[in-house]
Amino acid sequence: MDTYERAGFILKSLLTYELKDLPVRYEFWYRVALRLEEYRTLQNEHRAKISMYSAVGRFHQLQYEATKQRYAKLERLTDIYKVFCIEEERDNLNHRLSFYKENITSLYEHIHNKELYSYCDHVQHQFWEAVSEDILNTIAHLD
Repeated sequence: MDTYERAGFILKSLLTYELKDLPVRYEFWYRVALRLEEYRTLQNEHRAKISMYSAVGRFHQLQYEATKQRYAKLERLTDIYKVFCIEEERDNLNHRLSFYKENITSLYEHIHNKELYSYCDHVQHQFWEAVSEDILNTIAHLD
């Protein structure tokens, strides 16, 4: 398995985790679009209710910022994964990713071995957040 395949596996695993609560009967890209639309709708709802004069209004400010970050991260992961779905880009990406081979291999092994452990939902969420941060930092140069 080359670096390209490992990075693609990491991205697909992250996106699958992000979409875990959506029905599997829907096509993958449709579920991605649904989740992005859900985040956009939540952003709009929270933004409309922001008020610095009440605790609930400040709650909506925090939720707006958190939803905005989740949306941006999911959109970034999706955009990168789309590039990994273009077979003609494989050689070019594999060469560019070879400089980060150790990082990608380490992340791949963490995900691959994750099944050996049972995590509660909160810890599972923290694990995927850490993987997301690491992979985004590792492949940030792909733009």
